[in-house]
Amino acid sequence: MQERASEAVNVSAGTSAFAPFPRSEGYMKLLSFVVSNARRGEIMAVDNYSEMVQLMPDTDTKIETVHQANEECKHILLLEKLATHLGFAIDDSMVEPQWNNVRQHFHDAAKKKNLAGCLIIQDLMVESLAIGLYKLFSSASNGDYETNRIASNLLKDELEHLDIGVRRIKSLMEKDSEAVHDSLVWAHHRVMPNLFEMVYQSCDFLCHTQNLDCDMVDKGNVAIDLNALKVASLEHYVDMLYQAGFDLDVTNQLIASMTSYEVPGRASLGLGECLKDFMSGKPAGNA
Repeated sequence: MQERASEAVNVSAGTSAFAPFPRSEGYMKLLSFVVSNARRGEIMAVDNYSEMVQLMPDTDTKIETVHQANEECKHILLLEKLATHLGFAIDDSMVEPQWNNVRQHFHDAAKKKNLAGCLIIQDLMVESLAIGLYKLFSSASNGDYETNRIASNLLKDELEHLDIGVRRIKSLMEKDSEAVHDSLVWAHHRVMPNLFEMVYQSCDFLCHTQNLDCDMVDKGNVAIDLNALKVASLEHYVDMLYQAGFDLDVTNQLIASMTSYEVPGRASLGLGECLKDFMSGKPAGNA
């Protein structure tokens, strides 16, 4: 991780072979919004992993969780250095308020010593949003080399954290499947609406707080739509529910409930079709 962070931070040393990427004022504001919120998510991850340490059953898993918190600290520094290097601000006024709700729900689970709930919130739900974001910015649709490379490095760590979370959740289900499923239902109905509200309202939030119209921003050759983040994160979350081995009767009901996240009167993001594809591709009933 140390080598990866160092390589990613020193992007300026390796960009001489690439043509300078033109960044408009509006695009810089958009980057400020995205990075400010990504940084807030990483700060929350540090808090979450730190609070989870005391719930871990043995020394090895405690050390592993401390290591995860340490990696999230490096992500914060990496995002801050990217902002400094490119010349945009980390702006707390751009941070969406739903982060506070997500953090509070995690804290509530930790107070109840609900390790399964903590793992589901941080390692499935929050990580799915982070992975969706970093996948978008590390994809070929992002012609901004420097943000693309940073996102690629962050994505590798987040995927590792997700794998750890899935492994831990499977272990807990072997001991008490019913309790873990109860934790999933509890966390899903509290956290997922907040996460998707953040993404759904991101352009409205920018318009109201920064007078910035996402659709009108000159992004150069960056073909990234923030609305696509909702579908990308949803796809990853649904896939992780299946990979973690949750009962399909339970997950299908939770997945179906997510169509309610579409706001009447607003342009559809196609969640209904996306969910239909997932549900039709999975067998009904228990695995």
